[in-house]
Amino acid sequence: MNLGVKPDIFVDYEYGDLREVVVGVPYAIYPDYKVARWAQESTKVLPEAERKKIRERSGKDTYELGKYELMEEENLKLISILQDKHGVRVWRPDVLYWQGVAQNFGEDWIRFAGVVQQYTRDPVTVIGNNVIENTMGSLYRRADILGFRKLFLDRLLGSDARWVAMPGVDYSLMIREGLFEKTGFPVLEGGDVIVLGKTVLVGISANPATGSSELGYQWLKSYLGPMGYEVKDVPLQKEILHLDIALSVPRPGLIIVCPDAFVRGIEEYFPKHEWKTIMFSVEEATHLAINGLPINQDTYVIGTNEHFDAEKLERDLNDHGVRTVYRIPFAHHTEDGGSIRCSTHPLVRRMR
Repeated sequence: MNLGVKPDIFVDYEYGDLREVVVGVPYAIYPDYKVARWAQESTKVLPEAERKKIRERSGKDTYELGKYELMEEENLKLISILQDKHGVRVWRPDVLYWQGVAQNFGEDWIRFAGVVQQYTRDPVTVIGNNVIENTMGSLYRRADILGFRKLFLDRLLGSDARWVAMPGVDYSLMIREGLFEKTGFPVLEGGDVIVLGKTVLVGISANPATGSSELGYQWLKSYLGPMGYEVKDVPLQKEILHLDIALSVPRPGLIIVCPDAFVRGIEEYFPKHEWKTIMFSVEEATHLAINGLPINQDTYVIGTNEHFDAEKLERDLNDHGVRTVYRIPFAHHTEDGGSIRCSTHPLVRRMR
């Protein structure tokens, strides 16, 4: 462990220059549908074909399914772009494996909740120099933070990071007869958080079994408010898992958005006279057409799959000043409900 002076941790804008990032590892254990009644509700954020695949994988892990290697091939293509072409430092969490999760939470918990490590956007939130360990609103994400332990000890200690954790919750109070209810508890997931300078948007899906809650938004607002941040809630339709499924901000004055996902519309967040839009439908959004990653305001990475080739998006982005667009095959990720942004979490990202 290196406890010397480290470079600052800092994230100020969604489209700032990316310098350090965590890319997920493709380990997952799918919950056992015989006991996980809650999964029927939470997977409503996925298209039916993807829900069917998850049901068929009930109780198995990505190694057993041969899926780990396929997802890692996609990860390595992303890492090559970030690291080799743009000089971004890439960190990876430790893989937890079945035994490690069982020793922490028990075999029964694994069968009931499952595990997903790939989508590193969610277990933490980095805003300014604040590194916040989130209390997750999805049962299958509870173990994620364990994979960050060594990484954070090595990278954060000795830096200027304000490393904190959200209040814990008693998950047993959220579970009733195999069902799960997030709404009465302060839970937050990083896919719902979009940072635009001192303005922070927080998505709250109407789906009761996954994603962030109103109380999670209130907690973040109370934490960041004294630092001068304006934290705004963004209620979402129940088909939408996280805000970053429905919104991406690739550069100043431009959004990629699914307007129908927003309960209150987009005008209060992005006035028409200030922002140009590239628009997608709810169906396209759930196939991860919006979940891309700006490397900087001139460069963007998006995942593709059988439902979405991103050719038109690339042209539209070029027309709006994003000169370089990387389209990466990412179907083995998107079938589980996450794409490029979901799979990455910035530690250093600054506006020029």
